[in-house]
Amino acid sequence: QTQTQTLNRLQQEQRDKQRELDKLEAQEQAIKESQGTQATETLKRSGLDGLCGIVAELGRVDKRFQIALEVSAGGRMGFMVVEDDRVASKGIDLLKQKRAGRATFLPLNKIRVPNFKPADKWNRPDGFIDYAVNLIECDDKYADVFAFVFGSTVVFESLAEARRNMGQFRMVTLEGEILEASGAMTGGSLRSRGQMHFGTVAAGESQEAKDLRDRLQEIATILGRCEQTVARLTIEAKEKSQALIEARQNYREEELKATQAATQAQALEGRLSQAQAQLQRAEQEHAQAKARLDGIEKALPEQEQALAQQRQALEDLEKSQTHSEWQQAQGLVRALETQLNEQQERLRTAEKRQQDLAAQQQRLQEKRQRDLEQIEALRQQQQQQINQQSENAQQQQGLQEAIAQSKGAIAVLDDKLKQEKNARDTVERQYKTEQNQQQQNQWQLEKLKETQTLRQQQLHDLHTSIQRQLAELPDPLPEIPEDLTLEALHKSLKNLQSRLEALEPVNMLALEEYERTLERLEELTQKLTTLEEERTELLLRIENFTTLRKEAFKEAFDAVNENFQIIFEELSDGDGHLQLDDANDPFAGGLTLVAHPKGKQVRRLASMSGGEKSLTALSFIFALQRYRPSPFYAFDEVDMFLDGANVERLSKMIQQQARQAQFIVVSLRRPMIEAAERTIGVTQARGAYTQVLGINLAKAT
Repeated sequence: QTQTQTLNRLQQEQRDKQRELDKLEAQEQAIKESQGTQATETLKRSGLDGLCGIVAELGRVDKRFQIALEVSAGGRMGFMVVEDDRVASKGIDLLKQKRAGRATFLPLNKIRVPNFKPADKWNRPDGFIDYAVNLIECDDKYADVFAFVFGSTVVFESLAEARRNMGQFRMVTLEGEILEASGAMTGGSLRSRGQMHFGTVAAGESQEAKDLRDRLQEIATILGRCEQTVARLTIEAKEKSQALIEARQNYREEELKATQAATQAQALEGRLSQAQAQLQRAEQEHAQAKARLDGIEKALPEQEQALAQQRQALEDLEKSQTHSEWQQAQGLVRALETQLNEQQERLRTAEKRQQDLAAQQQRLQEKRQRDLEQIEALRQQQQQQINQQSENAQQQQGLQEAIAQSKGAIAVLDDKLKQEKNARDTVERQYKTEQNQQQQNQWQLEKLKETQTLRQQQLHDLHTSIQRQLAELPDPLPEIPEDLTLEALHKSLKNLQSRLEALEPVNMLALEEYERTLERLEELTQKLTTLEEERTELLLRIENFTTLRKEAFKEAFDAVNENFQIIFEELSDGDGHLQLDDANDPFAGGLTLVAHPKGKQVRRLASMSGGEKSLTALSFIFALQRYRPSPFYAFDEVDMFLDGANVERLSKMIQQQARQAQFIVVSLRRPMIEAAERTIGVTQARGAYTQVLGINLAKAT
């Protein structure tokens, strides 16, 4: 995000700088057209004979007098000096044909020097340096030109000394002020004096334009590196985002599995608790049935004995043949049999119930065993999931280590790529050198072929000439002089050889020195490339720090502005805000406190009363304190210009802010003193002594 913000900010700055540069270039073009530089360049490129150059090119001047002479010459510095009026006429026709503007020509054969009587040296006033025409250095043939350009202009030291001689001369000071003989005065700033100077061949570019071009080039370099960084970080962010999405997906799957396992385990635990409760109830019922069965078994012998007694009584009654007693006994027997049947039925029911309870207990025990086995399986599955999560964490750690190793490998590959690029650049340079050498050899070969063709043509012409001369030789042929011997020819040959040897020695180590120099050049080129890359990286870091600084400032400004609006409203029942002089470049301008007290117009801090200034300044201090509190504050009679209501508001604000910091306030106002936690009074006692009293109002009240 920081790289992207830096990229956007640099692109915006690049657009602004480019617009400023275009504006400067348009202004420079307009200056060239107004000075005739455009037309003179057209004349120079045309190759017209007889052009001597513009006035600014033909003279040289000391730096001390440069401003004075250039201001004095003015637009005449761009006049074109020509040999005669014929050349001037041709130049005018050429400008008309090409529609290249207008130019003023100074023909050397027609120029006329204005007549004036120079002042005597002994009669020159104070500050009089010399006539301007005497301070220029030029060839003698151009003396009349500069006499025409400067005329009788006099150079003075300062404006004050020149003013004492107004009306006597046409004067120019060393700082560029012009005082005409008519009384007119011209002066001011020379910031836009133009770009044409004496001794310069061509108008140079302004320093502002150069600075803009350098900054644009620097921004272009930083933008290239920033775009590469953004592209690289974007790829890394995509990879990390994909890995994060996959990790989150795996985490959600594992979390879902763990949730499902926990739900299943909770359900099985509920089922187990229900089975245990049901088993407990069955055991209780079994115990009750067993207790009843034991009671029945204990009561059964007594019942059998009673039954035997009743039977015996029945037999006795039957033997006694007493009808009524027999009937009674018979009823009693039937009742006892019924009771016996009931007891037997209850016994069978209890035994059946006991068997059912035993079977149910067995089923519950089997179900409990199955539930325990299922719980154990779920616990094992949960342990496996925990182990799998730990393995996933280890795999993630391994992946992070692999990513770190991959980054290291990428860095190594980047270094290797850089080395390969350097080797490739070296090979390309060698290839270009060899290609240039090959082109040079081809050119030399073609030149030699042309020379050979020319020599063959010359040889043919020579043979033809010899044949013609032989045909023209007199007959008989002239005789060779007798004193011309072979020894004389050898001597002449030796003289020629000695002259050739005199041209030696030939430096045979030049090739080796060239190789060493070439290697040194490649090494320095490589170092220069490394330094340029490091410089670009440092510039990118500086721009990133600038972006972070602007972000931090904007964050602090927004927070303090919000606090200021709230606190100012609490203190004055009005509204106010902070305003930057330049929101786009906050560090290039200042900060203004704009306040609107209740019932008054919007006013700036400089136009407020003392109380309004105090409330506004205190609101700003408290806004800063809320954003970044300090541990200690000391206020010295900050409520001096406030009325009672505002003092009470200020005291409440200080009490509220005192929760975060300690405040020591020097005050003479009653509401401020009453709101203090501890009051220290300072008064003058008798004599020259000072008495200090301390009162804890909180305890006193």
